[in-house]
Amino acid sequence: MKIEKLILQKHVDYSTNLKFVGGQITRDGTLLLIESNGHELDFFQRPVPKSNWTIRIIKSEGIETVELKNVPLMPSKADLFLDGTLLIVQSRCLKDGDNIEKNARRYNRNGQLIEAFTLGDGISHVQIDETDTIWVGYFDEGVYGNFGWQQPMGSDGLIAYSINGQKLWGGSDYDISDCYALNVVSSKEVYFSYYIDLHLIQLSDMKESLRYRIESFGIQQFMFDKKGLIGQIIDVHNSQDRFPMIRFLIENRTIIPMGKLQLIDEKGKQIKGEVFMRGAFLYVYGKDGIYKRKL
Repeated sequence: MKIEKLILQKHVDYSTNLKFVGGQITRDGTLLLIESNGHELDFFQRPVPKSNWTIRIIKSEGIETVELKNVPLMPSKADLFLDGTLLIVQSRCLKDGDNIEKNARRYNRNGQLIEAFTLGDGISHVQIDETDTIWVGYFDEGVYGNFGWQQPMGSDGLIAYSINGQKLWGGSDYDISDCYALNVVSSKEVYFSYYIDLHLIQLSDMKESLRYRIESFGIQQFMFDKKGLIGQIIDVHNSQDRFPMIRFLIENRTIIPMGKLQLIDEKGKQIKGEVFMRGAFLYVYGKDGIYKRKL
């Protein structure tokens, strides 16, 4: 089977001695990287040890660094609000009786805490749209309850919150067991796929506007382009490439896998590393730098 090749340009040379923990593309195409000082992370450790975290904000004009000191969270998700303030979120959230962790924290760019609130346990995705609405997708433990939660906040599977964590909308109509993938382009283009149902849904102003059937299992992230859709899936049977990129065609609102897709640089060399997709933006964090393409 022929492998489609997609060329990315070197966006910036980048290397660090810190440990990569997570990353996210913001709504305007900025790339965020969450880094720690390299110690082993146990997301179930309680109490959570206060640690320092580094957030890299990577734009076309350069890299800005935000240092967060003595943070009582292990953040794996991050995004930016309209005013430039930073949201970090810890994916696990302990509920011990009436004591509930505040696993979301908002900081200014000087690293000063503005607000802390709770988004619940079992978080797989966090993305902020242009109205400062926080879209949160949950995996199965966040939906059905674990870590002390008998009535989990994430039972709807996908929830929209206000800037300070007040619930605005929930996806209870979709019977979501696990929110596999989320791509928030804007408040009028919120795409998500989920288990048990294998559909990809588009929301516009929190109402369903489009629905696609997916002839594939386990799409972890995706984006649309002129040819259809590209996505990254989990392939548990391939130890060499557990997260392959796949080309999908769209016919009659059905998303059909057509073959593998390879990300290469301008010299034709394959780029390997962490992949990020959101809206029209595709990044790869490789060994010798960060590559980017706007589709």
